Amino acid sequence: MNAIPSSRRAALRWSLAACAVTAAPLAAAVPAPAAHATAHATAAVAVTATSVSPDTITSGQEAIQTVTLAEPAPAGGVKVTVHPTGQFSDLTYLQATRNEVTVPAGERSVSFPIRVENSTTASVRTLKAYVGSSSAVTSLTVNPVDPREQAVTSFTVDRPDNARAAVEGSTVTGTVKIKSPAPVGGLAVDVREVPYESSAVHGPAYVVVPAGGTSATFRMTATAYDFPRSVTLRALLGPSDATTSVLGVPKHFSIAGLDFGRVRRGPQNNPQYGGVGIGEWWHPFGAVVKFTTDNPKVTVTPEVDIPASHVGALFRIEADASVPVGTKVRITANWVLGPVGPATTEVTVVD
Repeated sequence: MNAIPSSRRAALRWSLAACAVTAAPLAAAVPAPAAHATAHATAAVAVTATSVSPDTITSGQEAIQTVTLAEPAPAGGVKVTVHPTGQFSDLTYLQATRNEVTVPAGERSVSFPIRVENSTTASVRTLKAYVGSSSAVTSLTVNPVDPREQAVTSFTVDRPDNARAAVEGSTVTGTVKIKSPAPVGGLAVDVREVPYESSAVHGPAYVVVPAGGTSATFRMTATAYDFPRSVTLRALLGPSDATTSVLGVPKHFSIAGLDFGRVRRGPQNNPQYGGVGIGEWWHPFGAVVKFTTDNPKVTVTPEVDIPASHVGALFRIEADASVPVGTKVRITANWVLGPVGPATTEVTVVD
């Protein structure tokens, strides 16, 4: 192997020395781990208590829940998860709290208003607050309202000319009325969809009638984007309730059977309906829609008139008792002189 010339050896010694000088300040620039950071990591924030005041309310009334930590919250505050315990979720409590509250930095506690679902009988609700593995519980007794003194008297959907159909994305206004003026703090009336129906609107879990008032108005948004959907809504206050319905329709001309596309055969005490929607099509002189089926033993309303101020309508469907269960039936809606072609849907005959 050839020896390295003396000039190269000198240059190499200079380069190594320069690297050593440069590395020293770099090493000095890297800070040592802060002792307080390690200490903070081991000091976990803990919930020590939660309470509610008053601890007994009547359905619909407001209460104040308080969550307390073992020590003041650090910078940025501490998020605490709060929720009722039990088998079923409480949509009213969820709307009131979003199941989370924040204890501000430097504070040991936070108080916040809550409401819980209406009850038809006296009941005790257990409320839990936790951070990590620490938790605390409290209880709230809920008594039903006396229907002789307080009750829901009506629930309406306000649309032009009392139309109950709404195009996807449009606003539906609901109005709830109660028997007597609401107490201090207002009175919450729960709003629920009848289970197992297709959702046609999105709205609040409850609406508050203000103190001294006897009615409250709130907004919902129509959500039927693919085919007409009908939903029955209930306004609940203790043992009292009132119902209304909404037909949501897509932005295009459409048709659908409203019971998830099922039609019961034989004579029915409760009428069975389909829904048709005009959507966003302009119809200043109204619209005439005719209906046909491909099975003569499954009959429909022959024709409906949809006023200019309405965007949809219901039509009757009946299946003869002789139609075999499982039969598929195609229903067609034709908009007479309309700007679009026919719309079709398929329903299944069931017992």
